[in-house]
Amino acid sequence: MGATGDNAFTPSRKRAPSAATLALTGEPSLERWLGKPSLRSRCRTNSRRGSTEPEQRSYPPVEAVCRALDVLRTVNKLGIASINSIHQATGFPKPTIVRMLETLSAEGYVTRDNLCGGYWVTSRVHELTSGYQGIPHIIEASRPAAVELTRRLKWPIGIGVIDGDAISIKFWTGAISPWAHTNTVLGLRPDFVSTAMGRAYLAFCPARECDEQLRRLRADAARNFGARDEKRLRAVLDRARADGYAVRDPKTRPYRTTTLAMPIREGENVHALISISFFTTAIAPQDIQEKIVEPLRATTRTIEQAFGAMNAASPPRESAPALELSF
Repeated sequence: MGATGDNAFTPSRKRAPSAATLALTGEPSLERWLGKPSLRSRCRTNSRRGSTEPEQRSYPPVEAVCRALDVLRTVNKLGIASINSIHQATGFPKPTIVRMLETLSAEGYVTRDNLCGGYWVTSRVHELTSGYQGIPHIIEASRPAAVELTRRLKWPIGIGVIDGDAISIKFWTGAISPWAHTNTVLGLRPDFVSTAMGRAYLAFCPARECDEQLRRLRADAARNFGARDEKRLRAVLDRARADGYAVRDPKTRPYRTTTLAMPIREGENVHALISISFFTTAIAPQDIQEKIVEPLRATTRTIEQAFGAMNAASPPRESAPALELSF
């Protein structure tokens, strides 16, 4: 396995990026950024090698769209929202709020209830989450750190999630890696026995999960996974726990690369796996710890902190109070 982001009606002033952003994009100075734009800064947002950091968008945000989304979020948060309460929450002019509400109402996302004296969201807002299955949450938390690591080390980084009896690779930085060995690994399903991600999951998930997955492997006659195979695999998992990472079986393709993987955890639960692949002959064995393992471990900690912060900042929304109407 080689696993390892509209315009205002009035123009807005383009904000200069921070020094850290300039360092990541390869720009040597603020003066150069303010001068002739580089090829990277003019790269389309939808380009495969384009960047999606907020400071590097192709165009500034469309102010009207931003305001409409703010109004929708406010109505959703308030449960029943009046023009005045939305004005107090957002600071938008009341005529603007009315136009946004009329637009959202025309599209079916909010409705006005004269009996309740305000607006509330309709069931159509569920369509906005129909494509979200929870997986993008961990990818959202992982992406910036994974991209930064590839820019620093040049090797491709992969992010995979548990998907039944295998791992599903959902994100890969090979498009920005000069040393990626293949076009893409997105959509591949690394197994639990021979791949770095699969081994990392079994090594660091709760014991009951590991035992259940091994039981399924033994029960699947097509896999031909017997007691001797399980004993060998458990020894590999013990080594992974001691090292803090798992390694892909060198007898599996691609033979010229080595892949290491670590778990992305919250408590004892493994939410995802992160891997890095590099050409075996490019890094001496004695240098792997310093050049690969430590940077990958630091990135994993960064992702875990970002994921935890996301969860803490997104508490479950309380249900709107029941309305008692009498006629």
